[in-house]
Amino acid sequence: MRFRMVLSVLLLVFFVSSARADIFTPSHSCSKPYKPYQFDSDWEVRQFQDDVEDYKRCINDFVEEQEDAVRKHQEAAQEAVDEWNSFVSYELR
Repeated sequence: MRFRMVLSVLLLVFFVSSARADIFTPSHSCSKPYKPYQFDSDWEVRQFQDDVEDYKRCINDFVEEQEDAVRKHQEAAQEAVDEWNSFVSYELR
């Protein structure tokens, strides 16, 4: 009985998550800076360093957004599993 319950939950989670899966994979819209072959002034060096920092910040922001979405999806999946387990435990006994 326990094996069936676990199998049912896994199948439920698989089908629900695959049915609602995102149609596309998100990607960042950050602009990668290009390093010139040679810098002609200190201003160009500083500008490039600023561009690198902006790029790093943009990538980090994107990664944090994606990790937050993953946490939310995992929580939703866990809530569905908990609901199912509760139903099986209390209603199907």
